[in-house]
Amino acid sequence: MLKNFNKRTFIISTALFGLLLIPSFMAAFGEDEGTLGTNVIWQFFAKLFYILRFPTHTLLWHIFSSTSVLYFIGLVFNICFYGFILERSIFIIKKRFS
Repeated sequence: MLKNFNKRTFIISTALFGLLLIPSFMAAFGEDEGTLGTNVIWQFFAKLFYILRFPTHTLLWHIFSSTSVLYFIGLVFNICFYGFILERSIFIIKKRFS
């Protein structure tokens, strides 16, 4: 399954998800604190955080909420997970159209 794994696509897609995670984390923090306001873009990022925190923080919240180190390790795992899913999706699409 992974013999055609494209590391470059994985790294780029993981970096893009990481860049999305930063403002979404800040927006979610602002929403929790009640200081976010009504800006549509920041509201979008706040809601995007609920997607980017899946699967670790959604399924295993009691483990990843215990310490801040585990919390951020879980977020890194999530962006790597989404990078992997995107890399495999791109591979499948390229394979079907070639």
